[in-house]
Amino acid sequence: MAVVIPCFNQAHYLAEAIESVLGQTRPPAELLVVDDGSEDNSYEVAGRYEAVTRMQQLNRGVAAARNAGWEASDAEFLAFLDADDRLLPDALEIGAQALSRRPNVAFVSGVSRDIGDDGRVIAALRQPLVGQDHYLRLLEDCFIWSGSSIVYRRSALEAVGGFDESLWAADDYELYLRLARRFPVFCHEEVVTEYRRHGTNTTRDAAVVLASQLEVQGRQKRMVRDPLEREALRRGIRKTRSEHGGALVEQIGDDWRQRQRLRALKGLRTLFRRDPRRLARLVEAA
Repeated sequence: MAVVIPCFNQAHYLAEAIESVLGQTRPPAELLVVDDGSEDNSYEVAGRYEAVTRMQQLNRGVAAARNAGWEASDAEFLAFLDADDRLLPDALEIGAQALSRRPNVAFVSGVSRDIGDDGRVIAALRQPLVGQDHYLRLLEDCFIWSGSSIVYRRSALEAVGGFDESLWAADDYELYLRLARRFPVFCHEEVVTEYRRHGTNTTRDAAVVLASQLEVQGRQKRMVRDPLEREALRRGIRKTRSEHGGALVEQIGDDWRQRQRLRALKGLRTLFRRDPRRLARLVEAA
């Protein structure tokens, strides 16, 4: 088992992430921290731990950092922990056992729970448990809320080429789709990871989420195999526009009121490209 922690300017959380791995009931044989061109002291923080193998690269995005980590490892089972998240103590043991019992499965996914900037658990909705038709359900919605809850089989990653480095966000969602379309996957109901919600999460930027998810879903149009999958994809695109397009409208309004005019204009451009009907309604209501 190997754990890869991609890190970009998350030195203030990185120690907690590393220590959550080192405190596992089944510690990994390898723990790799890939510093993706950080401007803070992330690389130095990783160096405080003898068990950590450090890697550095120019800022190429989280997908490239994840790929660099697993490609440098020899492990058959792989997990990717975001530098601002934490694993619960038995996360790797649960994941490895579930994957070992299912030799045909590409990955196993558990449940995440939200924590705040201070590390305290936040009461939130429960992640749905999907037991079948995983590719179909992923077309409708990314029901895996945290990539840190997954343990992958190396041979499956090799078969599909790992994470798509052309994507700056939603690269994990895109990988789930490619793997679930080709292989069986398994989801269990154990809470195994803590997802930290804070102001610099990529998922807090509605423009990034809207654009990246629609990009990933748009690629599936040539991949769907039957009318059922085609309709599931249509529902998924509508859901993405409804949820994240609506969130982007609110974000644009907040940015404008707070005089963050450049960010507001960027949001409007994203809305024009990705959800023009919503933009038209916004203009009509203004």
